[in-house]
Amino acid sequence: MDNKFLDKSTYIRIPASDVKVGMFVAELDRPWLGTPFLTQGFSVSTPSEIKKLRELCSFVYVEKEGRLWSGKRDPFAKTNLHTNAFASGKPQPGIFSQAQERKPTLVATINERSVHVLSSTFFEELPQALRIYKAARNSMAQLLIQARSENKIDMSQARKMVSALVRSVLRHPDPLMWLTHSKDKDAYLLEHCLHVCILAVNFGRVLRLEAKDMLKLGLHGLLADFGMIRLPLELLRKVEKLTPEEVELVDSHPLLGRNLLMNSEEGARFASDAVINHHERLDQKGYPRGLNAKTLPQFSRMISIIDAYDAMTSPRVYAEEKSPLQALQQIYGNRGKQFDEEFALEFIHTIGPYPPGTLVELKNASVAVVLTSDPKKRQLPMVAVLLSSDKKPQQPAVIDLRELDQTNDSHEFMIQRVLRNGDYGVSLMDLRVETLLTADPITEAQTSPE
Repeated sequence: MDNKFLDKSTYIRIPASDVKVGMFVAELDRPWLGTPFLTQGFSVSTPSEIKKLRELCSFVYVEKEGRLWSGKRDPFAKTNLHTNAFASGKPQPGIFSQAQERKPTLVATINERSVHVLSSTFFEELPQALRIYKAARNSMAQLLIQARSENKIDMSQARKMVSALVRSVLRHPDPLMWLTHSKDKDAYLLEHCLHVCILAVNFGRVLRLEAKDMLKLGLHGLLADFGMIRLPLELLRKVEKLTPEEVELVDSHPLLGRNLLMNSEEGARFASDAVINHHERLDQKGYPRGLNAKTLPQFSRMISIIDAYDAMTSPRVYAEEKSPLQALQQIYGNRGKQFDEEFALEFIHTIGPYPPGTLVELKNASVAVVLTSDPKKRQLPMVAVLLSSDKKPQQPAVIDLRELDQTNDSHEFMIQRVLRNGDYGVSLMDLRVETLLTADPITEAQTSPE
């Protein structure tokens, strides 16, 4: 988006295809909120950032004087301007040689797979998604009871549950994503396992995986933290700071989870990599083995990001929940250190600044919940207004912010800030689906000034 308020005296406009490592990107040709770059201006440091810029933008503004060039002498040098570090047969230094040696990831090969076309609308899928979600919660409770009492998992029941989630996400992903924001602190482990599964299935859909691979990725997410159920219950409920001995015990849950899979039927063992490795880090500061996560399977690296995101956005007995945007900012800040950078950027773009189920305050002070959004315009979702400007409950009214944005007359309905679940007495757990299904749309005429 061409920002008329940007002082371009120290910047030049270049095609996104000409962005190089070392350049400072000051402005994009689209809103920052519609991208995975959570700082408005950054020095390009990796091929993953270049790839995502080229994918999303036609042109960018970059700093031309050199004061923010990440230590690079001249990213604009003619010998460097059109060099493709990946096309050369010669080893390249640093991150380039590393990127050459790695096999193409699911992100890099996404265009080789077919797009999943929606077969339902958000409102058509919502009642079905609610039934599937409730059934999945019941199945999760049974699986956790079995894991605790028998030290094994009924994989046929787990597969049946995840298969139903996959079918719903393929029809339309946002209703189930919306339901993952309805959280109960007293059921953290159950909901965490279920929500990581749903987030993983949705991520697989965005990466255009086949349904059978979405099922596998979903099972990886579902089982990742099952080892926690093998810990003492008083430890899981403890509010006070853990002792070093208790921390060591909690950190053993990936091993406990792997042992749980080994005790289950043969079909459970395929997920053991994700279970034992989802707390490993790229900087080798993870646990239980301190591995370099770049050596781990792709599903393990993906689940590591998803598991952290859901944990941060959930109410826990020992930690305050973060908003989705705060959690994504933490993932963004730890890309390349804790998390695989390529998957982190793709996941951030998948979730967007206002994922379904997010409570937001609009510029006119009314409160709304995000329902769904266009993947190309995540910053302009469809919302249902629940509270009026004076914070009084009202009959929900649906607004598609994409349509209002085109008129330039209705900025009072644009999103001002993200709220936490429970703010102003609004809890998604208490919001009835039937209420949303009968919501009236707010039209352009109703928002235009008289």
